[in-house]
Amino acid sequence: MLQARETALKILAEIEKNQAYLNISFQEKMHDSSLSARDIAFVKELVYGVTKRKITLDYAASRYSSVKLKKLSVYILSILRMGLYQMFYMDKIPQSAAVNESVKLAGKYGHGASRGYVNALLRKLAKEGLPEPTETESISALSVRYSHPEELVAWYVKTFGEKAQELLKQNNVMPPLCVRINSLRTTAEQLKTKLAEEGIEARSGSLTHSALLLTNGSPQRLSAYAEGLFTVQDQSAQLAALALSPKPGNRVLDACAAPGGKTTHMAEMMENQGDITALDIYEKRLRSVTQTAQRLGVLIITTCACDAATYKAEKPFDKILVDAPCSGLGVIRRRPDIKYKENLTDFAGLVTTQKAILENCASLLAKDGELVYSTCTVNPMENEGVVQSFLESHPEFSLVPITHSEMSQEALALFETGMGTVYPTPEGGDGFFIAKLKRNAT
Repeated sequence: MLQARETALKILAEIEKNQAYLNISFQEKMHDSSLSARDIAFVKELVYGVTKRKITLDYAASRYSSVKLKKLSVYILSILRMGLYQMFYMDKIPQSAAVNESVKLAGKYGHGASRGYVNALLRKLAKEGLPEPTETESISALSVRYSHPEELVAWYVKTFGEKAQELLKQNNVMPPLCVRINSLRTTAEQLKTKLAEEGIEARSGSLTHSALLLTNGSPQRLSAYAEGLFTVQDQSAQLAALALSPKPGNRVLDACAAPGGKTTHMAEMMENQGDITALDIYEKRLRSVTQTAQRLGVLIITTCACDAATYKAEKPFDKILVDAPCSGLGVIRRRPDIKYKENLTDFAGLVTTQKAILENCASLLAKDGELVYSTCTVNPMENEGVVQSFLESHPEFSLVPITHSEMSQEALALFETGMGTVYPTPEGGDGFFIAKLKRNAT
């Protein structure tokens, strides 16, 4: 297990030193890794857990540390965080093992006194327990309790009031592993059977019939994945394509397509009949769209490295999906490093970009055509604010109810007005906003 802990340490140190993206750093370290599936799961829980709880862990360490944390090397600070996380958040790890393994790493990655320092501090906290602020409801106390920067906590409290603490809590809950069934190649029952043969338990999602929640395993290592029977995609994100409801033969624009989950979902719904133009501003990101399409057997996608705010087309589209770039506040539980971005609550620039993309894409829509605007944030300014502003200046557009046979009753109830937000829950989807607009014929 020491090798797994050392791998986790290298990922955390890279994030701390180079501001690397957590998901990318983890995937790169796991690519062709010799670690077992069990060890990979351990590394993932440790690096994601430490990142989620970083503020809480640092508060605990600073209470008993003889050295200011900012003076510690990146490696020793990361080792401390890893040790504390194992001690207080991983029930299956004995505290003695967490301490001893941390001391071994400190001896390898620190100087002579590092072993003694790490040993003393972790043993002190093992005896005293995880400290909490004496205040209970102040912004600083909530910041420590839920491990969110004070700036972000203050925004949640101001925006959501009494609901803020529940949302902050859910941001720290481990999300379910969700996959989307590839309807071009299999059915839900067939895929469940195939997964069971590979030792994977699966249950149906709560928001869409196209979603399966997996209770164990590394999906990308399964033969069912290699055969293109499914792709990894949260069930909230699956709602975007269902809301747009493209039909076979439609001409469709996916304005912000990478990495391709929603693009391929629409192609599956269209039964590989019609045409989808997939845009992304970066050519490199479009490669993932092409690769995913090839694995799933999708044949109707054409990619274009274009800016969705200025893109022009020779003829209008029947359906357009604008899954706009956003703050990502709805997916913090999957990407906890998001909450540590600088100026995270300065949304003005994002909103300007979102409005520009929506404005341009709407001009490309055919009469009687439909457009879905979606984001993976729970921020009303980026969601309802952008849509309402657009509708006020475009009377030729109107909201239409969102319905689809693949959506559950729970999901249908959320979007019956044509616009709604999914909030994260333990068994549900990520935070996600969807609005469906129709361009009137007259």
